[in-house]
Amino acid sequence: MNKKKLVTGMLGLAMSVSLIVSGCSSNGNNKAAKENNAGEAANAGKEAPIEITLANNWNKPKADNNYVQKFLEQKFNVKFKNVTFETATWKEQFNVMLASGEIPDIISVDGTVGDMVQWADQGILASISKEEIKQYMPKYTADVESVDPNAWDPGSYNGKNWGVPKVWGEGATGFVPAFNGQWLKAVGYNEPPKDLTELEDVLTKFTNNDPDGNGKKDTYGLTGRGKDAQAQLFNTVFAAYGVAPYQFKLDADGKVTYGAVTEEARNALKLLNKWYKAGIIDPEFITDGNGEIQTKFISLRTGLIETGMWHHLYDDGYFGLVSKDKGIELVPGVPFTGPDGKKYAMANGALQPPLLFGAQLEKDEAKRIRILQILEYVTSDDEGYLTTAFGEKGNSYNLEGDLAVITEAATGTELMGELGTGFYNPFGGKVNSMMKHHYSPEKLTYKEKLTNVEGLTVLTDLMQSTVMTTKAQYEAILNTLQAQYYIKAISGESNTDKDFDDFRSQWLNSGGQTELDEAQKIYEERSK
Repeated sequence: MNKKKLVTGMLGLAMSVSLIVSGCSSNGNNKAAKENNAGEAANAGKEAPIEITLANNWNKPKADNNYVQKFLEQKFNVKFKNVTFETATWKEQFNVMLASGEIPDIISVDGTVGDMVQWADQGILASISKEEIKQYMPKYTADVESVDPNAWDPGSYNGKNWGVPKVWGEGATGFVPAFNGQWLKAVGYNEPPKDLTELEDVLTKFTNNDPDGNGKKDTYGLTGRGKDAQAQLFNTVFAAYGVAPYQFKLDADGKVTYGAVTEEARNALKLLNKWYKAGIIDPEFITDGNGEIQTKFISLRTGLIETGMWHHLYDDGYFGLVSKDKGIELVPGVPFTGPDGKKYAMANGALQPPLLFGAQLEKDEAKRIRILQILEYVTSDDEGYLTTAFGEKGNSYNLEGDLAVITEAATGTELMGELGTGFYNPFGGKVNSMMKHHYSPEKLTYKEKLTNVEGLTVLTDLMQSTVMTTKAQYEAILNTLQAQYYIKAISGESNTDKDFDDFRSQWLNSGGQTELDEAQKIYEERSK
């Protein structure tokens, strides 16, 4: 029996999380279109191949001269030198490489905008103009800007652009609350709660009304992600008040503020403290992470998940799959209507640090242009994307419509690594127009239903992935202050009156005001 496995959700994204892409221009009347012609590039066989050093800490190929590598080399008359880093120790390995005097041409690593700034200051990176990227990567540029017009912001520093913009479209979608459907029916609800009043009633009954029917008082409404991602801690409740505590936002006067120190955050903390005292929040929320949230939900200790995005809740997702296996009806809700009568959902944001290039490319126009052509091909051409993301058609994948389906030969084997999939495409799983190859039509319909909610405002950081020199200086201490106070405020060890005022003052005086001043300046410059 020829079994197949759909490349959807987290599997498809994880497999291609750091792919590199490129494509062919559709403008037939300019130099870019001519040079983007893959056939012409491949036919330049009389010229010596351009050698491109590619460093990547994801999807290491099993060996050099693999299928994907040779496919791209032949098509574009290039020769790749593969540099592989271990994901956990890539920065140390990269520093050793730099110390030896070698800088990769393509730097596809998990760096931050802070790393980018440091490397730019050290002369490690090449600046590259937006105009050149748009000229040689027109389709990819349009795709990126359709996800977020501010996609260029993370790569902007000292008046220059430092790489090809990169976005993760799913990051622009918000977190979606999801409930144990059997528990909802047991406490008298035929559909998920729609506002905070109904939510409080549901959580109270989840805690006190024995929703699992075992005759014991051993359940809670929900727990929180206090251990490993405090930015997501009770995010649906904060969002109902129109705030995300770890994000910059505009206040009512149009000035930049920070969610943690707003009155909206104070009011959300008051409600959470009320719920904690009422016993409907699991007291272990302080030490729980996403793993514990999943385990407690499927073991019938809690009845609400609030750290899932739409793809986590689908049948093959992080929460959806285990719930289905356990026979739990996972019922997605909608963001809760807050005190102002509006619906808000917190999102991580789509913007990410750009793909970076070695400083030597500033003086090597031929190599720079060839790299941009390759990236356009692997991001904007179906053949280029499918080959770099999924490997060899008929061997590692087949198509069912647009959907790429992993073959039995590639499922649970090392075939993908042997073919070199993922390594040569840092934008895999991050190109909006190519998600048709990752998601089935049914999954796309599910996404639309959960994310395209009428009247919904998605909260993203006003300064997401923006280069801020003050953040490098103060962010660590400010996050520590916030985490400590928020835990104490929710559990009741600190109050949300004078203690909140004291926290706000301490936050502002510990570098917060300096961050706000810089953020305000950046916002005003962007608004001109």
